[in-house]
Amino acid sequence: MLQNKSLTQEIQNHARALHDYIIKFRREFHKYPETGFNEFRTSKAITEELKRLGLLVQTDIGKTGVVGTLPINGATSTVAFRADMDALPITEENDLEFKSQNEGTAHACAHDANMAMLLGAAKLMAQFKDKLKRNVKFIFQPCEEQHPGGAKLMLEQGALNDVDEIYGLHIDPNITSGKFGIRAGATMAATDRITITIIGKGGHASAPHLCVDPIVVAAEVILAIQSIVSRKVNPLYPCVVSLCQISGGTTFNVIPDKVKIVGTVRTLTKELRYKMPVLIEETIKGITSANNAEYEFEYLKGHPLLYNPQPQVDFVQNKIIELFGDKSVDYIDPKMGGEDFSYYLEKIKGAFVFLGSGNIEKGTNQPLHSSRFLLDEDVLYMGPALFTYIACSPQ
Repeated sequence: MLQNKSLTQEIQNHARALHDYIIKFRREFHKYPETGFNEFRTSKAITEELKRLGLLVQTDIGKTGVVGTLPINGATSTVAFRADMDALPITEENDLEFKSQNEGTAHACAHDANMAMLLGAAKLMAQFKDKLKRNVKFIFQPCEEQHPGGAKLMLEQGALNDVDEIYGLHIDPNITSGKFGIRAGATMAATDRITITIIGKGGHASAPHLCVDPIVVAAEVILAIQSIVSRKVNPLYPCVVSLCQISGGTTFNVIPDKVKIVGTVRTLTKELRYKMPVLIEETIKGITSANNAEYEFEYLKGHPLLYNPQPQVDFVQNKIIELFGDKSVDYIDPKMGGEDFSYYLEKIKGAFVFLGSGNIEKGTNQPLHSSRFLLDEDVLYMGPALFTYIACSPQ
């Protein structure tokens, strides 16, 4: 334990010394954000830095993805760490020196920080190379925000073929700055997309009796779908159905032929995920039939639910506590947001954890995906420290 305490203190000291290095990259990424599969400038900067650090580098994996490898003499296993690279199609409203220069694009989901922490981890591990117990892969993944995203593509192109274990870390402003949020089991939801087209019979607004009004039918469908969760789903199984877009009609006095509804379904169990398309379509079918309308229904499966195995959660929790103390861990509830890190955890063991950056005094408690999202940069040394300590620990 004494040796561990000496190592943890050494790792912390070296990680804190990287503060300016991590912040420099974070702000550079923030200033020039790029959306999914368009991360060309970002990818180039990461590639150049990994090579400068002496790592083996592979590029163009999953289109714009980058993988750096740090081989360790005598190591018989490989651990990987992943950061997502893409920004969101959002106009930033913060007045920062390093405000986004790419109009309509912003790092409002902290991927700039995730990347900077992983580069900091690469630099830190290069310094601690003689203490590492495993080969290390640093995975910079494109396009986490869309489906199909970068994780699935990187898997298909062999990014994890020789990896035994993988860990991901994401900033979370809903958690107090400097604390890690962890959870075993179902942690983030499956994120599916639904498209409903109600097909009626258009005509003059003054003669609705001669038409089949798809707007009225769509209204019934929207309200009825909301009752699926409250009346047909076990209340112990979390589920969200949000219908977020509706379009139809061209002017004030014409009943249209069609109305289109687009939304998302979020579930935390495989069983409910497979049940929801049936429940939704039954509802649509019943209402359209009663109104002499027709329908088209598309249910597109997105990212699977993210499931953290208990042994890996216990492992990373112990590493966090050894590094930062007993009060550094929050046990969080499941999140109904999605994350394509789930594809990795379907293939190999690992865990996905969160690093809190919520600080009311600093104004860093704005939610992710907000145009006013801000980040507490003082916590960013903690990610590299944790990743390095994990790599210093045998499997």
